[in-house]
Amino acid sequence: MNLREFKECVEFNIAHNIRHAVLGLGAPGVGKSQAVKQIGEKYGYKVIDLRLAQMSEVEIGGLIYPNEERTKTRWLSPEVLPDEERDGKHTILLLDEITSCPKRVQVAAYQLILDRRVGQYTLPEGTFVIGLGNREDDDGIWIRLAGPLADRFEILYIDVDFRCWKNDYAIPRRIHPYVLRYLSMKPAALHTQEADRESMVFATPRSWDRVSDILKCDDDVEKAVVRNKIAGNIGTAEAAQFIEFCRQSGGHISAEDFLSGTVPAPDAPEEISLLVNSLTERIRYVAQMGGTSALAPEQKAELQQVISAMFRLGTPEYTILGLRELLEINRSLIRQVFLETDDPEAMRFIERNRGLLES
Repeated sequence: MNLREFKECVEFNIAHNIRHAVLGLGAPGVGKSQAVKQIGEKYGYKVIDLRLAQMSEVEIGGLIYPNEERTKTRWLSPEVLPDEERDGKHTILLLDEITSCPKRVQVAAYQLILDRRVGQYTLPEGTFVIGLGNREDDDGIWIRLAGPLADRFEILYIDVDFRCWKNDYAIPRRIHPYVLRYLSMKPAALHTQEADRESMVFATPRSWDRVSDILKCDDDVEKAVVRNKIAGNIGTAEAAQFIEFCRQSGGHISAEDFLSGTVPAPDAPEEISLLVNSLTERIRYVAQMGGTSALAPEQKAELQQVISAMFRLGTPEYTILGLRELLEINRSLIRQVFLETDDPEAMRFIERNRGLLES
């Protein structure tokens, strides 16, 4: 399954209050942890991220100590575990790196997963347990889960899927156009790890994200420092092909240039998607506003400018996509400003594409 399908399986449990533990297994850097954090944000759950490979069994299982009379033992619960008073009623306990941690740590986690308690500590009622780890053939530290522990999980295998990464992650996060274009041409380069390869550097969705950050700061691949940093993230061989691709690619269109009317809409779907996202992000501040009276004159002018820009994208489907994204920010306010916007191009678009708008 891809990352989107993994998220759907986890969200199914949350939506139906099924507290079965879920274990997601996939290659390093595919976005497993980020997917769980996105689910937490979506449902308002605090995500408590425990990296088990860096912990001891005491940090999971707690510490036993004698009472004052030394006649009985007491249990000191770990502070890292969910606490309803501190963390709220709804939490996700993320047991990351569970296939890379020592057996004794797995055993400590076993009782927590099996009985939802360890020692005198009990998981809050509203806590969902999600484990994450790598697969045996992912060329990392891999320690097989004991049969009884594995049996407590719903185990889901996550594969790298370029289309899912592009639509659900890269475009919303505005990954640099050079990265999007290159991977659209060569999807296999999204993840290049090979179990028998000696190099420690290989491309993953995570490392491409870092390359995007570098290019956003400076996309001049003629500079040695930029080339070296790219190679340090995705490997020398892949970097050589990517850098040559960048040399042959044109510059991308910014929201500022498009709003000014100095450049036409791009042709590539990836560029249009990025431009739509850039335009909507410019007016994200209207999300909590009640009406046009709350807008400052310059804000209203900018909002009208962004609405008009959506009608110059050249492709009706992308114009409709852009308008829908604007409406999701603040439907009533966008409608008010649209009705006050005197734009002949918008009127012509509505007449030509009435069927699409009504679908």
